[in-house]
Amino acid sequence: MRSLLWSWLTLLSHYRRHPSQTLFLLLGLITGVALWSAVHIINAHARASYAEADLLLDAQASHWIQSPQGRVDLNDYVALRRAGFRQVYPVLELRLSTPDNQPLTLIATDLMAMGASRTSPTEAQSNSRVDMHAWSQLSQPPYAVWVPASLANSLPLQAGQRLTLRDGRQLPPAVIDSQPRQGQRLFMDIGAAAITLGETHLSYLAVGAINPAELKRLDQWLGQYAPQLKRRSNQQPLDLTELTASLHIHLNAMSLLAFAVGLFIVFNAVRFALHSRASTLTTLRELGVSARTLTSAIMLEGFTLSLIGTALGLAAGFGLSQLLLPAVAATLQHLYGAVLDQRLLLQPQVLLQAWLLTSVGLLMALVWPLWQRSRQDVLAQRQGIDLLQQEQRSQRRLAISSLVLLALALLSYPWLRSLAHGFALLAVLLFAGAWLLPWLASQCLHGLSQNAKPGLAQWCWAEGQVQLGPLRPALMAMLLALTANFGVDNLVGSFRQALDNWLQQRIAADVYVQSEQLDAHQLSQHAWLLDSHQRNGLRLRWQERPTLIRGLDPSAPDVQQLPMASQSYPPSQNYPQSGAAWPDDGILANEQVQHLAGKQLGDVIYLPLGNGEQQRFTLAGFYYDYGNPYFQFYLPYQRVAQLWPSAQPQGLALWLNEDANMTEVEQALVEAGAQPGDWIDRRAILQLSLRIFDRTFAMTAAINTLTFAVAGIALLAALLAIHQQRLPHYAHWRAMGVSWREWLQLTAVPLALCLMLTWALSIPLGSALAWLLIHDINVLSFGWTMPLQWQGRPALLLALLCLGVTAIAFAIAALQVRQRLPYALKQLGADE
Repeated sequence: MRSLLWSWLTLLSHYRRHPSQTLFLLLGLITGVALWSAVHIINAHARASYAEADLLLDAQASHWIQSPQGRVDLNDYVALRRAGFRQVYPVLELRLSTPDNQPLTLIATDLMAMGASRTSPTEAQSNSRVDMHAWSQLSQPPYAVWVPASLANSLPLQAGQRLTLRDGRQLPPAVIDSQPRQGQRLFMDIGAAAITLGETHLSYLAVGAINPAELKRLDQWLGQYAPQLKRRSNQQPLDLTELTASLHIHLNAMSLLAFAVGLFIVFNAVRFALHSRASTLTTLRELGVSARTLTSAIMLEGFTLSLIGTALGLAAGFGLSQLLLPAVAATLQHLYGAVLDQRLLLQPQVLLQAWLLTSVGLLMALVWPLWQRSRQDVLAQRQGIDLLQQEQRSQRRLAISSLVLLALALLSYPWLRSLAHGFALLAVLLFAGAWLLPWLASQCLHGLSQNAKPGLAQWCWAEGQVQLGPLRPALMAMLLALTANFGVDNLVGSFRQALDNWLQQRIAADVYVQSEQLDAHQLSQHAWLLDSHQRNGLRLRWQERPTLIRGLDPSAPDVQQLPMASQSYPPSQNYPQSGAAWPDDGILANEQVQHLAGKQLGDVIYLPLGNGEQQRFTLAGFYYDYGNPYFQFYLPYQRVAQLWPSAQPQGLALWLNEDANMTEVEQALVEAGAQPGDWIDRRAILQLSLRIFDRTFAMTAAINTLTFAVAGIALLAALLAIHQQRLPHYAHWRAMGVSWREWLQLTAVPLALCLMLTWALSIPLGSALAWLLIHDINVLSFGWTMPLQWQGRPALLLALLCLGVTAIAFAIAALQVRQRLPYALKQLGADE
């Protein structure tokens, strides 16, 4: 044990004597763990929030009471309370927007009724702060609206300010605070919201903890006194977990890539540390330390570093997750209706997973090389080895392994059927390219050296081959970062272009109105109205997932240009263009039904009706439906109304003639029963859709940027270590009369060539990555297909960015050489 302790302390003393290597080793661990843990903390937090989706503002909501009309009369709620159902409390949920069309969600309830629905004293006391202090603030004039801090910053909104909505209404003074599980929503007392916003109905009723006997009595009461109301179980936990699974898998894959890039910094630090630690390991063996004891000391060293790296990486990752959470929460809320609490908690399993991941990384990057070195014969260690020959053999082995991996990937691609297989192919593609890069660079430098004229040019390419070995991990990290950035940029660019083109077709009307009081017949009398389209619809469950049914007018302009992905009928008999041509059992479905539910053209499906029966349909076509996480079906308006009498209007689209005056149109809408804010024009919808899209990919862009920054740090660490190691050689060069200009040529030109080769290889790799993401993984995850739009601009920007990062890293390393070279020359003179 004493021998083990002293061996361990001897190994750790290396880090005290070489602080720069210590810094970069820990930096690689910390940045990799931080990027991985930031995403993992958010994902774990999101999944925990989904599991608690049966809570509404931290109160139990195991059931909903809803009306097919989408609103509950206040009298029905009062009658329920008088009947003794204290578990029921009211909820008002509204979609609002700011003057610049930023979407907002407001939720309001009766805090006293919600508190009374809690069955245990502990639950009731947990809301005492809201029941007493905040209740008076929220429920008494001038009232108040609670705004989460992150949402207030994005608006921007200060405490005490009144938020003006797009329709001109003003909310009460803002309080920068939030309820548990409020998420990115505004919160008000329901009475204050009804008065301030002029709402006379409730959105739905929530049912708290209730025993089976009371639940049976509730169903009987609803059937007898309020048959228009229906109770349904809250299935949000299951739905959200299933709907968002693919998104979280994507984020996890990106975080693992960031960790891998950070691990290359550790590889770099260990590579240079082995050179200075070789004599230490040999001396310990010569002093009688057994190979077994030395192996245990190395393992103990790795364990120590894993604890330090995990602790510091998790601390940095937790801070980073706090910065990324608002964007992720807003995306999940807008796309899936998921509410994430703004208070992150570091869960124990994340701590364990982070430590295990760090340990595995250290095992590969640190423990394995040290163990291999410690197992060598002592005399062989003293004799040393030819590092250049060893590097060339390693390059050949990596190149052969790369080709084997690529062959396996190509052979397995036709059987790609799952996300796990898809991400495995992506990993194989990335690491095969990274393993092939050193051999390609070596061959390029060797060829240039063979064809260069004797003298400085030949010396330059030969120096490049010497530097290539130490630079290998940094070049691999840079290749991974460049490939990921270029591939994801092409994915996002292709998706944005496809979405924009799709929106131009789908959002074809000039004005969209959502109002229950609107008199559509009165609007049709105006000369400025060219056409209109009234839809109806409802929400049900099919294939154990939320599903939307929409009824449309087959002769409407937007239906006539419905973007179809595939169809089983000739264009001349296009169902959407003719109500008569639409067969009784024909139905159109979005692409998600085809790719996620596995249905094909001509397949027969059965949809549940309101009376418990099933209706048979034949799939006649699939249409593009980007951004929709649900299954959705299209039928003629009258067909939906006939099969599902509870279907409700889903808004009215208006086409205006060229001479229409918007002031006149808005006045006509008000006269027809709509309220200001009930309509939105086409331009605003397009802007809002693209804004939500950009925000959705904000986290992806952030992770990519940070990954590239980590690759830049890896390059800087490699250059600093190379120049430190070769400082005696540079002293010889200077003594031979090599000028600074010639030194720059000898060291910078091969580096620039290797980096440009890295960038060039990232283009085909990134294109293949984007192709896989768009044509396979995206389809398996979300059910959306789109063409790949290859873009050259991201490649040029990455080239400039790569050169810029290289120039900065080289400048810092060259400055270090210039400062230390006089001392190296002095040492050279002393040796002579």
